[in-house]
Amino acid sequence: MLRFSANLSLLFKELPFLQRFEAARCHGFDAVEIQFPYEEPAERVRVAAVEAGLPVVLINAPIGPDPRSGGIACRAEHASVFRSELTRAAEYAQALGAPHVNVLAGRCTPAEHSACVGRLGDALRLAGEVLRGAGARPVLEVINPLDVPGYCVPDYDLAARVLAGVPAAALQFDVYHAARLGLSPSAAFAAALPLTAHVQFSDCPGRHEPGTGELDFPSLFASIDASSYAGTLGAEYIPSRPTPETLGWLTQARRRVAG
Repeated sequence: MLRFSANLSLLFKELPFLQRFEAARCHGFDAVEIQFPYEEPAERVRVAAVEAGLPVVLINAPIGPDPRSGGIACRAEHASVFRSELTRAAEYAQALGAPHVNVLAGRCTPAEHSACVGRLGDALRLAGEVLRGAGARPVLEVINPLDVPGYCVPDYDLAARVLAGVPAAALQFDVYHAARLGLSPSAAFAAALPLTAHVQFSDCPGRHEPGTGELDFPSLFASIDASSYAGTLGAEYIPSRPTPETLGWLTQARRRVAG
């Protein structure tokens, strides 16, 4: 049966951050995920999750001082910052019981790409070592180059090659990015399934809730449900209206399961 997690960095932004956990529970989510929980002490975040009865299934590793960077894992000049930020991510992952930490690769020029891919592999191996003690593992996300030009890992073939050298890491599959790459999300998911530890979704184009774009979410959810994937599906979209008004897709998905 499909289980859905609410990305609290994007959903329920009508509310203060710590109140979003209870809102997610009240609206039928099974879990939560957080891009960057670091503005609140880890203990306060943990208490909010426990009181709502929702597990935290994913956080992102910090990405340094520039939110436009797309991450720092592949950048040699940020190696020391990356190492210290990994320690911080591990502390939060352990406190929250989060099993996955998204390590964003970062951007590079074509001339830098080969070297940056090599550094990314080293960074993910380090992340695997640091996060193992916190009971978590790193995940690598493919991000389309239309939205983030110069992103180091813009396709699934490259992600597979990187992950082949990092047994401790896995893939974070994002439906939106697959669609922006011109792929069938269902076919891309099926191909990437052996590497996939976490799934996120939003409609395309627009990156809003299901039903605002062109993707066939009933068929997509059915294909994921029929697969061997056992994790949650992360609703990581930008609500087009107040979040409660955008959850018709969740109601429909629950009805299909009940039927």
